[in-house]
Amino acid sequence: PPPAQQVNHDWTVLLPRNEEYEKHLFAGVHTGINFEKYEDIPVKVTGEYCPQPIESFDDPQLKLTPIIENNVKLANYDKPTPVQKYAIPIIMARRDLMACAQTGSGKTAAFLLPILNNVFISGPPAPPPLRRPGGYRARHFPLILILAPTRELALQIYDEAKKFSYRSRVRPCVVYGGSDIGAQMRDLDNGCQLLVATPGRLIDMVERQKVSLEKIAHLVLDEADRMLDMGFEPQIRQIVEACNMPETGVRQTLMFSATFPKKVQELATNFLDNYIFLTVGRVGSTSENITQKVEWVNENDKRSYLLDLLNNDVHRSGLFVFSINIFYQLR
Repeated sequence: PPPAQQVNHDWTVLLPRNEEYEKHLFAGVHTGINFEKYEDIPVKVTGEYCPQPIESFDDPQLKLTPIIENNVKLANYDKPTPVQKYAIPIIMARRDLMACAQTGSGKTAAFLLPILNNVFISGPPAPPPLRRPGGYRARHFPLILILAPTRELALQIYDEAKKFSYRSRVRPCVVYGGSDIGAQMRDLDNGCQLLVATPGRLIDMVERQKVSLEKIAHLVLDEADRMLDMGFEPQIRQIVEACNMPETGVRQTLMFSATFPKKVQELATNFLDNYIFLTVGRVGSTSENITQKVEWVNENDKRSYLLDLLNNDVHRSGLFVFSINIFYQLR
């Protein structure tokens, strides 16, 4: 999609279709979730003036732009998951949100869809300041910042962001450590209104004056508990409090976490303004769509049993999680 320099256009209008890119982008998309398992999941919402949940993506209270309507259909999204039912109208209302939801609950779409819809409605931002005198490198002023703890999660969010921003004037970018920073900076030069980042690499970009956070209107901290467990609290606080980002109450801030320990509560208190607290399911539990199976194996048979599983089950299911102490023995 074209970069944000085209400031004289209505951002709610669909840009021309690219059939080849569309096929690539939506290949193997979301094919549905087992909603029968979701029917009995408890949902609790606390806070002032909480918006009513939605029952479908056609709910008139959403007022979806043509871009989001088009991309929701292309992604085969039919019925919203519990976190989507409650989080989407809350975020659409531009409220701050602290959400505790299981991994695999559809939370990425729960924040991307309403944030992008609001950005499309708001339209182009004011032009950024002129380049600094003697400056040699263009700075970029994203409107949306999504922080994630790992490269893998950042890339997953980026892939979803490309789907929901398809045929729009919002161009997503992703930056993370352990990869060529030069290539990431060159990608930013093509335009960046939505930035997905790991904390360390983002600070690097800010210190190099490649990215400015002055115009951030929407901040998302995804898997906040995991970021804290990995020791990212100083970097998160530096990004939010010391990098010229708009203050709490000026920007919209969303936090998603599988658990709600004291450290996450402190971040929510510091970063969120008059927020709504949403819990879907039992805090800290695993997804209803994940089957956990325990196999009792004799000590002498563990290595061969594990190798059999790795040779067979991984190819069939795509993912296998096993005891870390056995993993290290096999290295």
